[in-house]
Parts: sequence; structure tokens; C-alpha cells
Amino acid sequence: MESEVNSGLYQTASEVIRAGLRRLKQDQQALTSQTPSTLATLEGQLLDSIERLDRGEGVDGQKSLRRMRKRIKESGKRG
Repeated sequence: MESEVNSGLYQTASEVIRAGLRRLKQDQQALTSQTPSTLATLEGQLLDSIERLDRGEGVDGQKSLRRMRKRIKESGKRG
């Protein structure tokens, strides 16, 4: 918190805390908006996904894992 204030981005520790709380609220709202509100909605989303997979619109799991591993490895080099 001290480093954020010293950077000049925030004037006080209270501002840092308020910014953090705002971000937490935004993250929670984003997560809530992605969560199906009813079981029927969830079932519909699952059926839509199954239909896309049946049409061959899925993603290759092995390729996705390789991409994720590569991104993780590259982000470790930067930090």
C-alpha cells in the first residue's frame, strides 16, 4: 500500500483501499454476470455447447494446453 502512495498514483492509504474494494466489486459483478441465473439457463448453455462440439466447433485440448503453458512460461520470464 505504501508503494502505491509513494508512486503518486494515490494520495492516501484510504484511496488505495477504496480502489481495491471497487476492483473487488467489479470482479464479483463480472463473475455474477457470467453465472447462469437458473438451472434451465445452465442446461440450455450446456446443450448449446454440446451441439457446437458435435458440429466440430470445439477447441483442440492439447493445443490449448500447450498455448497456456507457453504463456505461463513467458510470463515467468518477465516477472
